[in-house]
Amino acid sequence: MNVSRKNQTIVWSLWAILFLVVNIYAIIQFPPIKGSNLGDFIAFIIVAIIAGGIPIVLKQIPFSITQWISLVVFMEFGLLAELILGQIIVLSAMVRLRLTKDRLFAFPLNSIMYFVMSLSSAAVFYLLGGVHGIGTNITNIQFIIPAAGYLVAYLFSNYLIYYLINNVLYQRRTPFFTDAFKWESVIVLIVFPVSLLLYYLYNMIGIISLVFVSFPVICCQILLHFYNKSKQMNDYLQRTAELGHQLTERLQANEILNIFIEKLIDLFPIDYLYVFDNKNNEKLELIRSYEKGVEDPVSLDPIVVTEGIIGKAWKLRKPLLYKTKVEWLKDNKGYFPFDMESGICVPMVKSNEVTGVLFIGSEKKRIYEKYHVMILDILCSYLAVALDNARHYEEMKYASERDSLTNLYNARVFTNRIEEAFRYLQTGKWRTVSLLIVDIDYFKKVNDTYGHQSGDAVLIQVAKLLEEMVGDRGLLARYGGEEFVVLLPNMDKDEARDFGEWIRRRIEDERFVIYNDLSDERQKVTVYLTVSIGLANAPDDTDEEMSLIRCADRALYLGAKQVGRNRVAEYVK
Repeated sequence: MNVSRKNQTIVWSLWAILFLVVNIYAIIQFPPIKGSNLGDFIAFIIVAIIAGGIPIVLKQIPFSITQWISLVVFMEFGLLAELILGQIIVLSAMVRLRLTKDRLFAFPLNSIMYFVMSLSSAAVFYLLGGVHGIGTNITNIQFIIPAAGYLVAYLFSNYLIYYLINNVLYQRRTPFFTDAFKWESVIVLIVFPVSLLLYYLYNMIGIISLVFVSFPVICCQILLHFYNKSKQMNDYLQRTAELGHQLTERLQANEILNIFIEKLIDLFPIDYLYVFDNKNNEKLELIRSYEKGVEDPVSLDPIVVTEGIIGKAWKLRKPLLYKTKVEWLKDNKGYFPFDMESGICVPMVKSNEVTGVLFIGSEKKRIYEKYHVMILDILCSYLAVALDNARHYEEMKYASERDSLTNLYNARVFTNRIEEAFRYLQTGKWRTVSLLIVDIDYFKKVNDTYGHQSGDAVLIQVAKLLEEMVGDRGLLARYGGEEFVVLLPNMDKDEARDFGEWIRRRIEDERFVIYNDLSDERQKVTVYLTVSIGLANAPDDTDEEMSLIRCADRALYLGAKQVGRNRVAEYVK
């Protein structure tokens, strides 16, 4: 969540004041304890940096384990040394995170947290009667209680500040007692005896004790770290398999892309996402985009398959990983958000053919690792297969619903839609429905005079004209031969008659240009056509779907064809 410039300035100003005041106060009131060894203190700092750099993850929450060192440094070297150690731990953590310019305020924010934690913990330690220099007498209750109080104060002050930052600075409502607080409490209970052991051994045998204690502790941290990594990888693989099943179960391309993008954003840290489709192995066309929570915010011209980051991934047929902006800027050509740092570009490959390219990006540096690339590569394979299946399904569905000559809906689709229309009438969704059957007059004469191919050309031209006129008013289909049907929802009989009359006049006035395939020389000819139209309505004429067709057909032949053609006839009971 973003923090305003004003609040960032306040944080930096508060940190500068605290840094100066707290350190001067600590130097005057809590100078280094006499006899402290600078070399030993530096060794503790090194171990703290190492331990802090190996976080463990519990219930998806990362924890940095350095409390056991902070307590020993405080008791052995004093408050000033512990303040210095805390600031060094913060600085090393910020360096590892490689903060972007707009996130630099995280350093003073965390530094202030450590200042408050150190001071509050020390205050509790002293209030409970704690003193420095106990040496090896760690069984004394006057030592254990203040030391335990130090860690408890350390824990509570940490989460109190965290609570205030979330609720005041970030305006994000969070409870105080979170899962992180519970797990941190468990960690404090575990590290407390470790701190006592290290303090005791240090006073018994010196700095070598740091090796004896820190080595097994850090080894445990490393083992837990790698265990969590492998567990995270297994979780990724499981969720990847689940997503793969979800994708392959869908048969609509848009639905597949919606699910893929939604799950991918949940699975990866993503600020930017772009999906490109391969167009005839020449250009890559952007079909989906996502930027900072907004879907499809940009539209781009097609990218030549040999250009830029997307073209490079297409050409190499392997994923590309960019950890910083400097890396991807070298390959970039065209649009990419300038505040993006990390990125992964993965080609979608099926049957050794690149069907598209996916790109994800983040504003954070080095946010993606190699296992992210591997998971994303698997997901892109699933996506490529799912989209290919969807395309085949849509092509077959289209072919099964369309008339092969005119590309209009066929009779089967019309039959299904008229059944659906009567369900809508029964439920009250539609108040009425009209049906027009349009038949071309003397069409056989066109075939006999100019040839069947010319007749087909006439049918195609009539179909296009009808498609233009009907538009989204209703359903247009080729019913068979030279007959077309128009299903008109919520259009009463009078409106349908006027609409049919308009169709009749438009076709009568239209010039249809065809070739004479029966002449010795294939020449262009112009023909004029007329149509006869039968009209029926439900519920005025009938309340059954098949009966509506019969009524319109009866009106066509008895009311129009047999009385001279070129007219609109409505069904009369």
